[in-house]
Amino acid sequence: MKILHLITRMDGGGSAVNTLLTSTEQARAGHDVTLVSGVSQESDMSDLEQSKVDAGITAFEALGGKVVVLENLKREVGLHDKRAVKDIRALGLDDFDIVHTHTSKAGALGRYAAANSSAKVVHTPHGHIFHGYFGKLKTEIFLKVEQHLAKKTDVLIALTNAERDDHLQLGVGRPEQWVVVPSGVDVEAIAEWMWEHPVSGAHKTWDVVSVGRLVPIKGMERLIQAWEIVVRQHPQAKLALVGDGEDKRSLEKLASRLNIIPNVEFVGWVDPLPELAKAKTFALMSHNEGMGRAVVEAMAAGLPCVVSDVCGLRELVDGSVGKVVDAEDAQAVAQALLTDWPRDIARNTRARADNYSVAAMMQGLDEVYQSLTTSENKT
Repeated sequence: MKILHLITRMDGGGSAVNTLLTSTEQARAGHDVTLVSGVSQESDMSDLEQSKVDAGITAFEALGGKVVVLENLKREVGLHDKRAVKDIRALGLDDFDIVHTHTSKAGALGRYAAANSSAKVVHTPHGHIFHGYFGKLKTEIFLKVEQHLAKKTDVLIALTNAERDDHLQLGVGRPEQWVVVPSGVDVEAIAEWMWEHPVSGAHKTWDVVSVGRLVPIKGMERLIQAWEIVVRQHPQAKLALVGDGEDKRSLEKLASRLNIIPNVEFVGWVDPLPELAKAKTFALMSHNEGMGRAVVEAMAAGLPCVVSDVCGLRELVDGSVGKVVDAEDAQAVAQALLTDWPRDIARNTRARADNYSVAAMMQGLDEVYQSLTTSENKT
């Protein structure tokens, strides 16, 4: 099968990790796969993040995968979008069996470019941009665009049932268009790493850890505000934020204003596994999440999870593996973070993480692709 994946940028974010992993596994299975992205300048990646992306792309190419970088494919809206559509069409979309677009911007340009091609068009939003990103007017415009583009899409893939339901409630696509395929995480590798690098409870450095970009949508400021309440009760409590981004300075200032600088460690972009191993609880207070790969990784590491009550997160977490909270209620978040978790919760979190394995994702995608190409052959 000849497959084209299109995404705006390749970085360490969940959507990009998912897309590269999917492309790599499909190339490993013998498919002819082309991965197309923009130049990723907006990502402002650290050296470690860039090296991980580069290593992943090298592994993909070693399996026969092809990589194309389009300079006009950018995150912001502009005159370059028209040129990007031409660039995408110049790839020869009729030669592909599947054109699979990822995220909002690449999804819009890619589906517009592929509208009159013979390829079957699949789109994965990786969440949506209808909450937490833009103002009311811009959000309404993007919603209209998504409603229109859904009509030009053969299959829409949601990472969770909640994400699918959110789109349907907003009039994006028809129920029969949507298929739920969770984003795959190498849960076996995480569990093996944790087994080989055990950290006893008495030697846990972090009371709570969070992993993600330090950008507005991730809601790190809500976690820090709740942490001030935790520190009042436990002056030695330590919170670790693994990641980097445009909000780092403002978050540092917030911690300073709250007088909890000694209690908040900005770890930066590092391998998250050692930090997860040193933590007692994981937290993510995002304003919006398609699924939340970081949560699955934390569960695979055996950590209970406290998450905000949004889209995919409320589907990942229930009372057996953590707590879902109103992230705007700092007191409620703090109370959840102070939970005395049952001793067997690690067994529950690891079992839950198994539902989001790479194998499960690839099986789901293979079924989608096969259904499209089989129906085409029958006609």
